[in-house]
Amino acid sequence: GPGWQRAATPGGGFSTKPARVVESRSSAISLGNKGRDDLSLGQRVFHQKFGYGAIAEIEGNKLEIDFEQAGRKRVMDSFVTIAP
Repeated sequence: GPGWQRAATPGGGFSTKPARVVESRSSAISLGNKGRDDLSLGQRVFHQKFGYGAIAEIEGNKLEIDFEQAGRKRVMDSFVTIAP
């Protein structure tokens, strides 16, 4: 059926679509939201999916983080914890 064809498309199809959904949803939620007080630029954090990284930018409750394995990603501050 069409399910396996969709799964076999170049670029994975599946992995790119959820990222866009999360990104657009986070933009809407973050409007006017104040970020956490316990995070600062250059601070080391941990993300369940992307692993360890350092905060490169803070914009309200959105962070740009340079992850060791995943590269630079934009995530909401509620999805990271301060690295031990």
